[in-house]
Amino acid sequence: MLSFQDAAASLHVTPSAVSHQIRNLESLLGYPLFERLDKSIRLTKRGSQLYSEIRDPLKQIHQASHNALRGSQDNSLALSVPPVLATRWLLPRLKNFHAQHPEINLSVIATPDLVDFRSDRFDAAIRMGNGRWPDTVSKRLFAKRIVAVCHPELLTRNGGTFTVEELLSQPLIHNASMSGLWQEWFNSAGVALTGALSGIEVPSSAQVLEAIDVGEAIGLLDLSFIRNDLEIGRLARNSDHLLFADDGYFLTYPEVISGRAALQQFEQWVFSEVEID
Repeated sequence: MLSFQDAAASLHVTPSAVSHQIRNLESLLGYPLFERLDKSIRLTKRGSQLYSEIRDPLKQIHQASHNALRGSQDNSLALSVPPVLATRWLLPRLKNFHAQHPEINLSVIATPDLVDFRSDRFDAAIRMGNGRWPDTVSKRLFAKRIVAVCHPELLTRNGGTFTVEELLSQPLIHNASMSGLWQEWFNSAGVALTGALSGIEVPSSAQVLEAIDVGEAIGLLDLSFIRNDLEIGRLARNSDHLLFADDGYFLTYPEVISGRAALQQFEQWVFSEVEID
């Protein structure tokens, strides 16, 4: 659905300023470009024809301008990454990247916030989802593999194991950034939920780890980020069940920077790390 308000947000101007410029353009052309509907707008037939004719030239102008402005920064890359992925998976590997590419200035910012490449100062991001984000290139690094884990002492006090059904009566940690994950996990294990699940809610996977460390609750985390914790006994799996889904973690960036050398080098490196993992 089109709107002048969305266009204004993208351009960092007011909706009235966008509307005024559109009316000036329509006056110059001598015909309307948009139909004004109740809560949205849509292109007229002639507006659609004009858009199809100027879309590619405008893209080329934008690409050329972007290249000219960022040419001196071809060896830099600002990357946004979810905190748990940053600390548990990416950062321990970065020394290898810096050793292979000392000429690249890579900045990694750990943040749970979604990136808007139109306004945020990030060149690329690694994000969890289905990879279908508008106006971006998205390439899946790995699928979501969710396991139930707890502090080892909690498992010991329970006799060393939980059945999936027994977890229903345990205090569970709910990750607000992955709403409904416990329901998805139980459903995939063939357990139908008949009521609300007990437990506490925390804002992100990083806080799930903190809550587990207290020793009284069970959380869901991606296996890719906690393998070392499981190996050294810092965490313990409550169940052998694993939720495997098509969505997962994607490297995503605006198409306009796809030719930047720093991005290409990082992309090649990060996918080689996934293959090793």
